[in-house]
Amino acid sequence: MREEELRTSIKTVYGMLWDVLALYEKTSGYNEIPSEEKNKEIDIWDYMGEKLLDIRKKVDVLFLGETEVKEKLTQIVDETEVFVRKYEIPGVVTRWKKINSKILYFDCAFDLKKACPKEYSEIAMGLCDAKLACYPDEKQMTDQEKYFSEIQRKNEDGNLRYSEERIFQNELLRTLTLVFEEDFEKI
Repeated sequence: MREEELRTSIKTVYGMLWDVLALYEKTSGYNEIPSEEKNKEIDIWDYMGEKLLDIRKKVDVLFLGETEVKEKLTQIVDETEVFVRKYEIPGVVTRWKKINSKILYFDCAFDLKKACPKEYSEIAMGLCDAKLACYPDEKQMTDQEKYFSEIQRKNEDGNLRYSEERIFQNELLRTLTLVFEEDFEKI
């Protein structure tokens, strides 16, 4: 496959994955069929499954014989499926958290540490059966506060009125972009 054709095909898959992640707000966290699709007799699990299957098919068709690129794209599709099916926030795989640590700011551990410090401490020390996906330190708590203050300032300055779901979705989409940039920087 020629380099330009390869780049175009990768962008096609990126766009399809972007479209799936951009459904987060419209589907109430992948719990409801989007309002424009409600007349169809399909549940959200099947609806999202079809979208992911379409992407898998596109990867298989476009990258037949391109083993290295196909493997990378299949991994990204698998990672996206974990998020779509997990029903957690942020719910992304560890690799995505490493690529964009800001996605961690949406984890409930931050809220728990602020609102219920005693219970958070017990969980962090392993004194109960609950487990958290992350255990923020004071620097991360400060960074998270700055992050959301900056978003709030931008929303107020731009009169954007973004919902919490949209703010999370935007960071998730930024993460997808960073994943593609990391995996395909040489293409």
